[in-house]
Amino acid sequence: MAGIFISYRRSDAGGHAGRLFDRLQARFGPRLVFRDVDDIAEGDAFPRVIQSALTSCQIIVVVIGPNWLTVDYAGGARRLDNPRDWVRTETAAALRGRARVIPELVG
Repeated sequence: MAGIFISYRRSDAGGHAGRLFDRLQARFGPRLVFRDVDDIAEGDAFPRVIQSALTSCQIIVVVIGPNWLTVDYAGGARRLDNPRDWVRTETAAALRGRARVIPELVG
């Protein structure tokens, strides 16, 4: 599994995360960098793959764009307040784990 996990909100920093992914892959190789849209195959169980990647990585980069905290659902509720929000889940798991967590502010 990868050594670097990239967590991000697609609607907030998807482009930044993609460029970061490309740069990290060029530096460390494709097997050492994990990003959901590139590394989860069709038909794979998304939660299982994410959990496995989070627990096996040594570094977790949390890409934080200008709306990371305030991205909401159509009804106005913040996504971050939902315990099932993937970014919240990934960030919480990263902070509980042994990996080094690197916040990357973009935008």
